[in-house]
Amino acid sequence: MTNNPPAEIQSLIDGHINGFNSQDSDLFFSVFGDTAIIIDGIAPYRWLNPNAPANWLADVAKWREDLGVTYEHLSYEMGFWNVEGSSAYAVISGTLTVTIKGQSAVRTGTLAYTFANRDDVWKIEAQAWGRTS
Repeated sequence: MTNNPPAEIQSLIDGHINGFNSQDSDLFFSVFGDTAIIIDGIAPYRWLNPNAPANWLADVAKWREDLGVTYEHLSYEMGFWNVEGSSAYAVISGTLTVTIKGQSAVRTGTLAYTFANRDDVWKIEAQAWGRTS
């Protein structure tokens, strides 16, 4: 196994991270399947279908406003990945840099993904962030 997953999977991870970092909701939404779920470290911690990505982004916007977040950037390194038929899994190590009320904070964690290939199109089916610091 090489260090990077197949191009289709890598492209989804990059689109997910780039959509988040640039706050490009169209790019962010484009990487998710119709039944995607999201688990994250802000309340309510779990977003289910329908519209989990949109509902998560709406809650992130509230979180940003409530805490005075003016900047977020997630960088990552590829960890483990596996593809079996039409299913795939990947875990990345992430470093989230956040500016809250003018103060910079760094939070590390892992981001786990599941992927599904339906009709020859790969999409993210689940995203789960686990904070380690």
